[in-house]
Amino acid sequence: MIRHLLLSCALLSLAPLASAQVPATRAHVPTPQDIAALLAVDDPQISPDGRRIAYTVGTPRADGKPPRTQLWRGAFDGDAAPRAIPLPAEASDRQPRWSRDGRQLLFLSDRPVSGRQTLGTNQVWRVAADGTQATLLTRAATDIASFDLSADGRRIAWLATDAPSHADAARLAAKDDAVVVERPTRFSRVWVQDLATGAARVLTPTGMQIHDLAWSPDGRTLALRRSTGTTLNDFWYDSAVVLLDVDSGRIGDVLEPHASAHPLQWSPDGTRLLYGRLGAHGMVATPIVHDIGRGTRIALGEAWPGTLWLARWQTDTTLLGQGQRGIRGALLQLDASSGTAIELAQPQIPYRSFTASADGRIAYLGLRDDSPGNVWTWDGTRLAQRSDHQPQVADWALGRARELEWASSRDGRAISGLLVTPPDWDGQTPLPTLVQIHGGPAWAWWSGWQGSWHEWAQLLATRGYAVLLPNPRGSEGHGSAFAELARGDWGDGPLQDVLDGVDVLEAEGVIDPKRLAIGGWSYGGYLSAWAVARSDRFRTAIVGAGVLDLASAALTNDVPDYLPGYFSDPLRERGTYDAQSPLHHAADVRVPVLLLHGEADARVPLSQAQMFHRALRFNGTPVELVTYPRGPHWFHEQAHEIDLQQRVVDWLDRTLR
Repeated sequence: MIRHLLLSCALLSLAPLASAQVPATRAHVPTPQDIAALLAVDDPQISPDGRRIAYTVGTPRADGKPPRTQLWRGAFDGDAAPRAIPLPAEASDRQPRWSRDGRQLLFLSDRPVSGRQTLGTNQVWRVAADGTQATLLTRAATDIASFDLSADGRRIAWLATDAPSHADAARLAAKDDAVVVERPTRFSRVWVQDLATGAARVLTPTGMQIHDLAWSPDGRTLALRRSTGTTLNDFWYDSAVVLLDVDSGRIGDVLEPHASAHPLQWSPDGTRLLYGRLGAHGMVATPIVHDIGRGTRIALGEAWPGTLWLARWQTDTTLLGQGQRGIRGALLQLDASSGTAIELAQPQIPYRSFTASADGRIAYLGLRDDSPGNVWTWDGTRLAQRSDHQPQVADWALGRARELEWASSRDGRAISGLLVTPPDWDGQTPLPTLVQIHGGPAWAWWSGWQGSWHEWAQLLATRGYAVLLPNPRGSEGHGSAFAELARGDWGDGPLQDVLDGVDVLEAEGVIDPKRLAIGGWSYGGYLSAWAVARSDRFRTAIVGAGVLDLASAALTNDVPDYLPGYFSDPLRERGTYDAQSPLHHAADVRVPVLLLHGEADARVPLSQAQMFHRALRFNGTPVELVTYPRGPHWFHEQAHEIDLQQRVVDWLDRTLR
C-alpha cells in the first residue's frame, strides 16, 4: 500500500482567477442535458491579411447522430458580429481554409450535388470572402479527407481513399466480405486537379498511404506524410515525411523517418519545411524546421519548460507556437534558426487550435473559467474574445476554479492542477471530493472551462462537490522529460503525485477525507482503478474506459505501438505488464467501483471492463458495469453523454453522501 505521506510544504500558488467569480444572480444549476447540448466551436482560421476569421460550430443532435457543423465568419477586431454561412438542411461544412490571397474560403462539405451516386459524400467547396456564392470544386469518386490549394490558386491537391473495384463492390454487396487483417488493398492517395479545366490525376501509387500534404509556395512540390499501412497505428506511430515532384510524380528520399502528426507547413519563401518528429518511445513529439537546401534540422522549443503542441510560420525566420506550461496555455514566438522560444501570453486553452497571419495576429480556441470554447484573438498585446456561442451559460450557477501547484514528495518536482469548488462554498466546511484523472497519460487538465460528458468538474461543483484535477508525472505541461516519467510507471509514481495534492487540500480544510472519491476516463480510468487497489484513501472509484489488463490491451487495441512505448514488448516483459495492471491487484479492491465503457471501443476494448467487473464480483467487491452500444472510445451520441454524466452524479451521491 502507498503510505499516506503528509506534506510539510504549502501550496506554491493558489491565486484565484478573476473570471471565476460567480454573479449572485446566477441561479440555474446545469443538468447533464444542458452540458450535452452545448455548441462546440473549433478550427479558427485567420485570413492571410489578419482581418477575418472562419471557424466551425458543431450542434449536437439526438437519435445517435454526430453533431452538425456549420461555418461561421467574424472580424478579427470584433467590429461586426460573427455570421453563419448558409447551409442546406442536414448538411455539414468543416475544415475551412483561406486561399493565399484571402479572396476565397474553401471547405469540405456533404452538401447535396447532382450525380451524387457516383461521387464521394465529402467534396471541396468554395465561397467568396463574404460567404456567398457557394461553388462545388471537386467531383471525387470517394470522400475527400483533406486538401490544400496551391499558392497561385490554380490547382487543388486532395487526399481520398481508393474506391473499391467493380469486382470488390460486387463481393461486398453479396456479403462476400472476408478481411485479411493489416493487409490493406485500398489507400488514401494524392490527387491534383486543375481548377480551370477540372482535369484531375492521381500522383501517388497504390500501396502508399498519405496522411497529410502541403504545397510548396512555387507550386512545384508537395510535402507528404506517408506510411505503408492504413491503420490508426500507422497514422500515429509509423509514418515518414517525403517530397513529391508534382510534374514528374517522383517521390524523393525520406526527410524524417519517425514523423508525428504535426501538420506539414512550408516557410513563406519555400526554403524550409515544418513537420513533427516522434520521440523515441512515441509519447512525446517535437516540431522540426528542416532547411531543405542545407539539410539542417532545428528542434523548436526544446528549452522551453512546457509542452509545445503546434507551431505555424509567421515570416521566413520566425514562427508562432501554442502549448501548455503548468496548468496554463501559452502563445510563443519561435526562432527558426535556433529553436528558442519567447512566451508572449498565457491564455486559457483546452488543446491545440490556432492560426496566425504574417503580421503576428493569432486566432485561437479560447476559454474562461465560466465559459466554454469560443474564438479568441491575440493582436500582439491583448487577448480578446470574439464569439459567444453558449450565451445561456451566463445564467448558470458555476463552481469557482483555482489554479494549484504543489511539490512532489518523491522528488520535489512541481505538480500542477486545478481545483473547482461549489459556487456557495463558505471556504470553511470540508467538502465531499472527486479527484478526476485525465486521459493520456501524456495529456493534461487546463485552466478554464471544465464541463462536458468527460469533464465533470462543473456538473459536480454545482451539486456540492469539490473536484481536484491534477496533472501528475507523465502529463503534458512540464516538458518532455516530465511526460516520459510515466515510462514503466503508470501507477505508483503518478498516484503519489495525486495523493500529495490531496494531502495539501486536506490540510487546508477543503477535502473531507471520509468522503473522497477518484475517477476518470481512459488513462484516468486506469489510475482510478489502480488507486483503490493500492491506497485506502478513496471510498469509491469511477472507471471510465480504463486500461485494466495492460498485456491483453496491448495485444487487442487499435494502436499496438502505444503500450510498448511505455512498457516494451508485452510478451517478453509480461511480468512488468502484469505488475502494472489493476486487474492483477483486484483482490485488494474493497470499495465500490462503477465501470463505464463503450461497446465499440477499439482503443480500450470492452473486454478490459468485463474482466475487471468479473474479478471484482469473484472478490465480493460491490461493482456495477454500464456499457454503451455503439460507443467508441470518445463518445458523440448525445443520449450516451447525458446518461454517463447522470450516472456519475448518482453514484457519488450514493457512495459519498
